[in-house]
Amino acid sequence: MPSKEIMAKMFSAYKYSLVSISLSSIMLLSAATVQSQTIEEQQPVSDPVRDYMNAIDNVEAEHSAYSTELSDLYLGLGKSLYSRQEYEKARQAFQRGMQIQRVNYGLNSLSQGPYLLSIADAESFLGNWDESQEALENLYSINQQAYGANDVRMLPVLDQMLDWYLDSYDERTPKGGYANLVISERIATRMYSILEKELPLDDPEAPERFRRIGYLQYFIANHIKQHGEPSESGVTFSTGGSASRSEASTSHMHFRRGKLALEKVVAATAQQENSSPEDQAKAVAELGDWYLVFGQRFSAAQAYQLAYDALETAEQPEQIRAELFDQPRKINFSMVRGSASDPALEQMEVRMTVSAYGVPQGIEVDENTEISKPQLQALRRNVSNMRFRPRLQNGIAEDAPYKSLYAVPAPKS
Repeated sequence: MPSKEIMAKMFSAYKYSLVSISLSSIMLLSAATVQSQTIEEQQPVSDPVRDYMNAIDNVEAEHSAYSTELSDLYLGLGKSLYSRQEYEKARQAFQRGMQIQRVNYGLNSLSQGPYLLSIADAESFLGNWDESQEALENLYSINQQAYGANDVRMLPVLDQMLDWYLDSYDERTPKGGYANLVISERIATRMYSILEKELPLDDPEAPERFRRIGYLQYFIANHIKQHGEPSESGVTFSTGGSASRSEASTSHMHFRRGKLALEKVVAATAQQENSSPEDQAKAVAELGDWYLVFGQRFSAAQAYQLAYDALETAEQPEQIRAELFDQPRKINFSMVRGSASDPALEQMEVRMTVSAYGVPQGIEVDENTEISKPQLQALRRNVSNMRFRPRLQNGIAEDAPYKSLYAVPAPKS
């Protein structure tokens, strides 16, 4: 057996070898890591545009210049160029992809839809609004030829077109925005006709579809209130009839059209499979809101009373009535889905009294609020133009205090 001195020397040598191996491993690992990082840094960053163009070259070399695979590649290329704001090149890519679709599937192929919508987007950013409209008319035409103008399958494409004109409204001048709304109204008229003839009221989509058509009428009436009507819009659209306007295009006309749509909302809500008294009361109260914002106070009061009474058969009528009618509610017929206030804007608490007719009165802010006199005047002007569903007691509207947060108007430069 080795002596204690020999054992100690052997153990010391063993520990030294372990340390040496560990240090060597760490050094090798560090070197490998540095080398890996160097390789990663040397590799070029992926460029979607270049990748799509390389893929296009490969497909054309292996197959042909009109291979079916190319249309999707050109759509992807166009979207990548569009995200870079290279709209001219993006439009060319979209047009090339659509041309390939037509060669392979025919001039009226429904598969052209994504390309036509993308072309409309690119043209709008190039300021070519007429060309955008032409692309969308083409989209409507090929769907109409496939299904017929009054087929329920036309609703998705009409939805896409309506969304496009409303989404691009803010990008245009008041005159251009009005042109968008004229076409939007024609689209909505076609949609209403299809819904009335082809979609049963008990369909789950019916309430929201009629509601959106009604809200559009408020959007148009509000635009005319702010900017007036151009004397000559020069707008036509092929979804049915001429889009020329006359003196008959008044607030009352839009009130009537919106009222008809919201009456359909009430009827459709009542026919839904799981419709509750609360759902029906909300729909009737919304119709009352419509009457109120257009100055039809007597009709509004009747609708509110009907909504209040409709809750009599609810499980907890007083609780639901309190939730719906105990406090004034701002009336908002917004076309923006899921809209919310901008959290970046500074807000302040505003106090007022909402009259029995939904009119804000005595608009005040806290005296310690830092706001200039012009800003306060702008705030009062903005809030004064709003309308509110009044508080109801026993179905009767009455004055009520109200407070809420509102954005601080930006000072005029």
